[in-house]
Amino acid sequence: MKTESLIENSLTIRDCGLTDYEETLREQKQLVTQRRNGQISDTVLLVEHRPVITLGARRLINKLLVSPEVPAERGIAVVEIRRGGGATAHNPGQLVFYPILELRGVNLKVGEYIRELEAIGIELLEQLGVCGERRKGLPGIWVGDKKIGFIGVRISRGITYHGMAINIHNDLTIFDYIVPCGLEGVVVTSVLAKTGKEYPMAEVKQRLSGLLGEHFANKEFAANPPQASKMSPAGKLAPWLRRRLPVDADYERTAQIINSLGLETICVSANCPNRGECWSRGTATVLILGNICTRNCRFCSVPKGRPLPPDKTEPAKIAEMAKKLGLKYLLITSVDRDDLADGGAGHFRDCINKVRSEVVDINFEILTPDFNGCQEKAIEILGEAAPFVFSHNIETVEQLYPTVRPGADYKRSLRLLELAGRSYPNMPTKSSIMLGLGESDEQVKNTLADLREVGCCRIVIGQYLQPSKDSLPVVDFIEPAKFDYWKQEARRLGFSWVMAQPFARSSFLAEQEEIS
Repeated sequence: MKTESLIENSLTIRDCGLTDYEETLREQKQLVTQRRNGQISDTVLLVEHRPVITLGARRLINKLLVSPEVPAERGIAVVEIRRGGGATAHNPGQLVFYPILELRGVNLKVGEYIRELEAIGIELLEQLGVCGERRKGLPGIWVGDKKIGFIGVRISRGITYHGMAINIHNDLTIFDYIVPCGLEGVVVTSVLAKTGKEYPMAEVKQRLSGLLGEHFANKEFAANPPQASKMSPAGKLAPWLRRRLPVDADYERTAQIINSLGLETICVSANCPNRGECWSRGTATVLILGNICTRNCRFCSVPKGRPLPPDKTEPAKIAEMAKKLGLKYLLITSVDRDDLADGGAGHFRDCINKVRSEVVDINFEILTPDFNGCQEKAIEILGEAAPFVFSHNIETVEQLYPTVRPGADYKRSLRLLELAGRSYPNMPTKSSIMLGLGESDEQVKNTLADLREVGCCRIVIGQYLQPSKDSLPVVDFIEPAKFDYWKQEARRLGFSWVMAQPFARSSFLAEQEEIS
C-alpha cells in the first residue's frame, strides 16, 4: 500500500512499501518523464524490495560469484540495469530511497548530489546509533571496514533516478552471492548487526523523510548556489570578501612541485581562500598523515573516515619540496589521528628532522591536533625536533564547541597550549579563532583571555567561510573595522603577534616576525 506526503517547498515523498524491483524501476522512469515535463514536483520513493540482485552498467565490476540460476532457485531475482556502480543486493529490512530530482532546481552537480546522498545516510545512521563515514573515491557509507550504505545513480537530462540503499535489519547472506560494488574482500553490515536493535521500518522511514526534507526541500538550500560559502546571508557577496585567484608562474610552479610529489596541502583540502597568494609567493602549508580525519568538525571540509597508516616516504618528499621551492619557512599541519598511539607526533618529528638535515637555515611552524589522550607523550616526542613555533587552534569560543567541534574539547586545547609553553619556554605558542559562527563579543574576549592565561603569545583572528556544502553555514560576516578592533583588543591583552583580518588563517603570512 502506497502512502504519500508533501513536504514544504514541494518535495513529495511516497512510501511504496514492499515492492518488486522491476516494478519500481518502471515507476521511476515514468516519474522522470513527468518531472522533466513539469507535471510533478521533486519526488522521493521509499521502498523495501523483495530479494533481488542488481547488476549496474559497469560490467567489469559486476561480479556475481555464482551462476544466475543459483539465486533464482532461492527466490532471488537477478536484474541488469543502467545505473552507476557494480553489483548490489536488496531484500526486506533494507531501506531504499529513489530521489527523482531536477538537479538544476536544487543547485547540485552530480558529484555534489552523491555527497548529499551520503550526508543524508550518515545522519540517518547517527540517529540510529551507528557512526557511518565516507571513504574517498568509494561512494557509499562505511562503518569501519564494512559497508552499510550503497549508492548507484543515473542522471537523465538533468533528472536523477536510482538512489541509495541502507542495511537496517535485512538478511545479509544475500550479499554472499556477489562482490559488493565490485570491491573484493568487502564485508557488509547493518544497523541490527552493529547495535543489536531492530528498529521498526516505519520509524526509520519517518526519520529519513525528515532528513530528505532538510536536504532537498529547504528553501534556503534550494535558493543558494553551490558556492554559497562565500555569500552573505542576504545572498550578496560582501565586497571585502571578493578575491581573485592569481595564476602566475610562481603559482603554477608551486602547484606542479606539490602535485608531482603526491603531497597533500591544507590549502587544497580545506579550500583555503589564500591559496593563490601563498602559492604565488612560493609557500604552502603541508598536510601530513593523509587527508582523512578521525574527527568530524562541522566547520571543516577535510573528509572524515578511517585513515591509512602514515606514509614513511612523506618526510623525504617534504624535504625535496622544500629544496625545490627554496623554502625558508615551512608550516606543517595534520588531520586528527586519534587512531595513532602518539597522535602522529612521531611523524611530525620525522618530517621536521628530515627537512632540517637537507635544507640549511629553514624555520618551522607546526600546527598540531589536540593529541587527545597522549598530550604529554606527544610533547616529549616533539621536543626531539625543536625549535619551532608551536601552534594549535582553539578555533571558536567554548560555548560553540558542541556545534562546531563536537569531537574536541575547549579545555583540552588550552591544556595542550599550556603544556607546550611550559615544555618549550623559549618557543612561541600560537592559536587561531574564527569569527562569524554566532559567537558574542564577550565570548571572544573570554577566549582571548583564556589563551593569554595559558601563555599563548601569538593569535590569528579571521572570518569563517563555509568551505563546502556539508559544512556549517556562516552566521555573520564581520566588517574589516571590527577586525581592527580585535587586533587592538588582542594587543591590549598582551599578545605579541597578532593577525586580525577577514582572510586571516593560521598559516597565512606565518613566516613574518612582525604583523603591522
